[in-house]
Amino acid sequence: MARIKKKPLLASQIVTQANELVESRYNLTLGEQRLIFTMIARIQPEDEDFKPYRISLNELAEFLGINKNHIYADCKKITKKLLEKVVEIKETGRLLQTHWVSSADYVDGTGTVNLTFDPLLKPYLLQLKGNFTSSKLEMLLSFKSQYTMRMYTLLKQYERLHKREIELQQLRNTLGLGNDQYKLYSNFRERILEPTQKELKSQADLYFEFDEIKYGRKVGAIRFRIFTKNFIESLPDDALIPSSHILPSPEANTNSQLDQLMLLIPEQHKTKKTVQAALEAFKKKQGFDYVKRNILYSNAKANKSYAGFLNNALKEDWGHDWELTQQEPLSPTVKKKIIEVWEQNGFSSRAEYDKFMWKKQMTEHGYENLIPAGY
Repeated sequence: MARIKKKPLLASQIVTQANELVESRYNLTLGEQRLIFTMIARIQPEDEDFKPYRISLNELAEFLGINKNHIYADCKKITKKLLEKVVEIKETGRLLQTHWVSSADYVDGTGTVNLTFDPLLKPYLLQLKGNFTSSKLEMLLSFKSQYTMRMYTLLKQYERLHKREIELQQLRNTLGLGNDQYKLYSNFRERILEPTQKELKSQADLYFEFDEIKYGRKVGAIRFRIFTKNFIESLPDDALIPSSHILPSPEANTNSQLDQLMLLIPEQHKTKKTVQAALEAFKKKQGFDYVKRNILYSNAKANKSYAGFLNNALKEDWGHDWELTQQEPLSPTVKKKIIEVWEQNGFSSRAEYDKFMWKKQMTEHGYENLIPAGY
């Protein structure tokens, strides 16, 4: 595969997808995924319809590893295959099967091809106002495995929660694996999970550790623990101080743990003094794990006054027994209730969570001027 050269504007390009599309089932090669994500990154927040997205044949050849001596003929063969690729999007009471691309238009003498998304993908790529995930195109194009690209977006979706639990069969389906591929869990772990884990740890801004959840004797689900890395950019290599030379003070370690606990608090409650004071007091008195389990319990159970509920949970350690039930292995016939993301983050409804997340991500990506007044 030819090495992809870093384009000047690549770092600023963002791939934003509705979470239904992140969770969808499809089987694209590494090059095809790079092409699709490049097209998605060219969609603008204000776009109301898809446009033909122009891709140069040289760029296409880089994505797909095509010999440039036969670039025109080979590109036509590959885009023809891409037109046949199906994506399956599952929603409540509905399964949509559609193509990624509806047309590939080659114009003689231009050295380009115009690719157009299938119109049925509009709700999942255009005018997104909540329940979506954004990733840097530069990060996605750096991966060398199609499975790493998929795993990255699946974990990016849950980055703020620092964890994600997914049934093994669902994970296989989402990664586009056939029933005859890596049927034994040991093979799946060796060929998919561990290489993906290794590449993310060395290449990405997040990585994961995982625990195997058994249904009886077999592994039935994977619990991912998601860790975020802060990259230091725009510094020469000799300006970096080896981490082994930095010895944090006890005060710095305490502050670090408080920061980690604060990350677990739903966004709209982080600035409340009662929440901040409770975390600091109980962290000193009971320790990190004690406070953490009661925050997670409050995120799952609080339905009205979050701050008051959290304080009572910390006083009575309501999270203790709850944490034990979370760690119990599931039997094949007993499945625990899935707690929605908006519930875990302390919102009263999905609509409230979607509105908050849309405003937050629009602001983070510099589009706050497009947020309607009073929204």
